[in-house]
Amino acid sequence: MMKPIQFWFDFSSPYAYIASEQIEVLAAKHNRVVDWRVVMIGAVFKNAGTGPLTTRYPPLAQYAKHDFARSARFCNVPYTLPDPFPILSQNTARALLWMQAHAPAHATSFLHAAFQGLFVHNAPINNSAWIEKAVNACGANGTAAVAACSDSAIKDQLKAHTDEAIAQGIFGVPWIVADGETFWGNDRLPQLDAWLQKGRF
Repeated sequence: MMKPIQFWFDFSSPYAYIASEQIEVLAAKHNRVVDWRVVMIGAVFKNAGTGPLTTRYPPLAQYAKHDFARSARFCNVPYTLPDPFPILSQNTARALLWMQAHAPAHATSFLHAAFQGLFVHNAPINNSAWIEKAVNACGANGTAAVAACSDSAIKDQLKAHTDEAIAQGIFGVPWIVADGETFWGNDRLPQLDAWLQKGRF
């Protein structure tokens, strides 16, 4: 069986959202599946000595906001910059980890619902009430998912995912790994496609 494509992400990343809307089709084209790996980008940024693009040098922040929208339009992905932005998303991440363990058949549906909730509908995806409703709509137990957000084992798992990302040298998302080759950013999907098709270049 072909190795899965690792997709490291944080729910608050516009570029990860744009890539998440495309990666499964690309993976299926090459008989692959996606291994979704959620992390806390704040800790990744802290380790790298960086921060969200929209909170840095003002011209860079303005460019980033413009590029988020332009990149989404280029990829035919619906997009609206959330307000406020950036946001915390640790509860959403913990709910996903719980679903990956206890309701795996519904986990990816929740993942897409959360991304679209934030970047299309400006929904409060880190809010417990939103999470419960979204998980229920995906066919899983929303009450249990919300409870998992306070579970120490789930918290430790999210930290472990983030620590693993840092140990691998990840400094931003989406971070995509295919057969040991790394690709950073949604704009690298054409290179990933070619790599899976042709091999090393």
